[in-house]
Amino acid sequence: MSQFRVTSKESLLTSSRQLLWISTGLVLSLYYSSLTAAEPQSVRGNTPLQLALKPEQVSKDKSKQQPPPQRPPKVEILQTIAEGAVHDVELHRVTVTGTAQTVEGKPLKNAEIYLTSENWGYSRNFNPLRGKTRTDATGYFELKDIQLLVTRERPNPIPKQAEARFAVFGTCAGYGFTWHASCQYRPAVRPQGTELSDKNTQETARAFYLNEPIQVDLTFDRPAKLQGLIMDKQGRPLPHTKVQLGLIDSLRNPKSSGTWSCQFLGNENQPVKTPVTFSAIRRLPAELRETYTNADGYYEFTQLRRDTSYLTNIDPGPAFDPWQIRIATAEKVMDQNRREIPVGYEGLLSHEFVAPRLVNVQITHEKTGQPVSDVLVTAHPARQQRRGGIQSRSDSQGNARLQLLPGEYKLIAEPAPNQPFCFQSGQLAVSEQTDEVVHPLKLKPAAIVILKAVNAETGKPIPNVSFNYETDSSSRPLPVSTQTVFVDYPQTNAAGEIQVFVVPGKKRFVVAEPLTLAQAEASRGELLQLKGGEVTEVRFELTHPQFLPAHLVQTEFKTNPNHIFPAELQIKWHAQSELANQTPLRITTDRLLLSRKPIDTRALLKELRALPPDQVPDIDRLLMKFQSDQLVWSKLILTSERNHFREDHFYSPKPGRPQIVDFEGKPVPDSIQLYTGWDSLAYHIGNNQADAYQERRRWLHLGTVKDLCEWPYLQRIRRTASGKLNLEKPDVKISKSDKTTTYETASSTRTRRYVIDNQTGCVLESSYGADLENPDRIDLYFAPTTYPGGLILPRAHLSWNMYRGKLRMLTVYLVKNVEVFSQMPADAFAVSLPAGAMLVDYRSVSLAEARSGRRRPEQHIFSAPISDFAAYLQRHPLKIHQQDNQLQPGMPAPELKPAQWVTSEGKSGPPDLKGKVVLIEFWGTRCGPCLSKLPEVRTAARYYADKPFVLIGMHDSYINISDLQKFAQKENLKYQLAIDRPATEKGWFGETMRQYDIHGIPKAAVIDQQGNIAFVGYFKEALKTVDRLLKKETSSQ
Repeated sequence: MSQFRVTSKESLLTSSRQLLWISTGLVLSLYYSSLTAAEPQSVRGNTPLQLALKPEQVSKDKSKQQPPPQRPPKVEILQTIAEGAVHDVELHRVTVTGTAQTVEGKPLKNAEIYLTSENWGYSRNFNPLRGKTRTDATGYFELKDIQLLVTRERPNPIPKQAEARFAVFGTCAGYGFTWHASCQYRPAVRPQGTELSDKNTQETARAFYLNEPIQVDLTFDRPAKLQGLIMDKQGRPLPHTKVQLGLIDSLRNPKSSGTWSCQFLGNENQPVKTPVTFSAIRRLPAELRETYTNADGYYEFTQLRRDTSYLTNIDPGPAFDPWQIRIATAEKVMDQNRREIPVGYEGLLSHEFVAPRLVNVQITHEKTGQPVSDVLVTAHPARQQRRGGIQSRSDSQGNARLQLLPGEYKLIAEPAPNQPFCFQSGQLAVSEQTDEVVHPLKLKPAAIVILKAVNAETGKPIPNVSFNYETDSSSRPLPVSTQTVFVDYPQTNAAGEIQVFVVPGKKRFVVAEPLTLAQAEASRGELLQLKGGEVTEVRFELTHPQFLPAHLVQTEFKTNPNHIFPAELQIKWHAQSELANQTPLRITTDRLLLSRKPIDTRALLKELRALPPDQVPDIDRLLMKFQSDQLVWSKLILTSERNHFREDHFYSPKPGRPQIVDFEGKPVPDSIQLYTGWDSLAYHIGNNQADAYQERRRWLHLGTVKDLCEWPYLQRIRRTASGKLNLEKPDVKISKSDKTTTYETASSTRTRRYVIDNQTGCVLESSYGADLENPDRIDLYFAPTTYPGGLILPRAHLSWNMYRGKLRMLTVYLVKNVEVFSQMPADAFAVSLPAGAMLVDYRSVSLAEARSGRRRPEQHIFSAPISDFAAYLQRHPLKIHQQDNQLQPGMPAPELKPAQWVTSEGKSGPPDLKGKVVLIEFWGTRCGPCLSKLPEVRTAARYYADKPFVLIGMHDSYINISDLQKFAQKENLKYQLAIDRPATEKGWFGETMRQYDIHGIPKAAVIDQQGNIAFVGYFKEALKTVDRLLKKETSSQ
């Protein structure tokens, strides 16, 4: 139950259940604001807090003045497109002045003034807060020598101005916080026309240009206040409930910076045509927009801006469903289309939450009735995501205790890897009428299968054999696992055996690897009926087939007599390369990346070469001699066995961002990449997204043991300049010392050098370039160490590459721990996903289709955690869609027959499309991404207005003419609109969208001058097609 009431200071807060007296002396402790220490900062370091004074107020006693700080350069280049960056990034020195006054026009003294950058991030270390100061007695402030972040985009069909977007806002005791509309600074002379701009006269008029004074004034009003009581339905207060206004936590992605919406709606003192968005609310001191309830469930805000819309979140904790609404600190909302709840200038916002119920899942053996411990139980809500109380492990009595809100759940039980039970799922309903639920769950025993591979001729066991299985209903091969929860890719041991637990039923086992044995006649077993709790042995007597493709025939390694390296070194490298590929490994490293830093690589290399190669160098001390930025290390865990690779990456945590852990308290990696031998899987906590790709994506780098060491590829075929095979031994210069041997070969343009450790054969240096004192690419390895099984790995690896004489990327790996397994743990390759993770499955979509937006991949959001991403995909087979009727470029475009043609003036007739380029934007007013795309669509309509071009906004069929006309007037949509006809089949937004194969919006289609399809996909790519077609027509005239 919720309550909205405007109260005076003397009023008591009431709820529907009881009257609570709140002491007027209650003071809520304010959380420390990150901005109290956020002084103006450049990428080179911090500068002192500015206290603005007018020139005539500055003391003339120079003996008491501190020497002025060194001014930053007028322009500082941070990165360029020419060097491989996404866009040019620069810092421009400017000065921003202004005045702060009250709504009555009186100057405001000692107001805190902030300036933040709104250009999207340059780097992890860049501080968007560019300046902070205070006003003097006249309300004047000056932010001097602020470095604004300016970005220059790559060339696009519609030119985009180089600009710095920034925001100015302020706070002052006794007043509500306030802000100015976002500003733009463009480091160019103000254009005297539209030929060189984006033809947006309004943006041009509002922007500040080079050498123009930048003045931004702020108006402060009396504060709005908000208070309330948070309880559950039983009338119990909910202490430590988080209350957020304007900027709220993302439920699906707690690692993100949150979701925000804060708009000033205007009032009599400050009328506005359209709401003024506060895009810098992330930089507002946290205590002004976020608080927690006290022990009585009470909270209070005292410095809100009046007549402002706030996205609001009230969250008692992870076991509850948070309450998210929009409120307005106004007596009423003038725009009836807005959905804010008005709470007034001194209002009450209270709420009663449904409390979770205690659910005790009692887990027992299906046949014996004995309790089963250590079983992971997860409740998946049927309709929405839940964050806590949905997972538990059974104790020694078989009890797994959950905290669940009333509703329907899918209950998943996952036995421990050593328990011979099946992965199991069932249904669970939690009623509102019960406070505690007892739910019995009987675990079904798995079938126990021993797979044995032997040589048919000798009877000897064959190790390192892996198996797939098929069922009686599907011939789709699936990898065998030792248990039923994870996919763990086991192989036969030295005795030629694997013990596996499988779900009872009809199964056929098939040899999967090595490929030579997979081709054998006896590699496919019989279809067997497997029973739960029973042991079945399946014996494979295998013989290598007589005829195999050449690439499958395994032969002994042969040295290359024409190689520059001696035969004994080649044999050692081959052995190490095989060990690195076959050994079950988990390696923990610290990794450092430095991109485009002004480092003297020649001097750095000289120092590194002088260090003893058998010791790990002090990287921090060494690099700080050549650059001043703080070094940010991350942790990287590499897991590999045969053709299965996994990379777990833990970045250094950002201040104020939570460390995400699972329900057992284990940290969740920031990113995970996995190659299963069939598919590539990736997870990123930044957007809480899990991607699945078919086969291995070469453009997606996956860290392996090969990133830590180098065993040169010995079978590389060299060719002459004419392209013929070069089988002659190249000239090589060899120099030896007590500990190392150096090999150098030279061509007409560059020299390659290898430095080899005499004791281990480990490569200590691999470099090439025209100048080996400052090579184009270099890899340095230190402290080679031998691990169980004979594998040799260096404990440190440094590498960098150059581009046009400048450092492009420097990478450092420091090995902290190496684990060598006789058999990989069952969950070694299990990628767990948290609740709210979005699955994006590209396996049925080509890369070209996905990038252009031609076809969307399958998507799904998990309402609860998933233990193993690969196992989930295995249990939910990929849906293959028929794509025979897809529109292709060059095909005649389907005729446009919407239900109604519309403009901002009302109904209209169809536009003249003959001989013109037509761009159709498929969209809807209830589609968030569509609305965010509108500024770009408006710009395109304006930019090509004088061309033989028509832009059509094809709205979905779920709107009427009046509503679309009002929306067009409000959003200043001057181009042609249309309302689509209802689709003739289910699952489409409209009939035209069905004909153009538009599964999701926003999407765009381009029709050329001949009426044929030219493109279907994302709007940005569609614009490139439009520009190409129009330029082609112009050049032909």
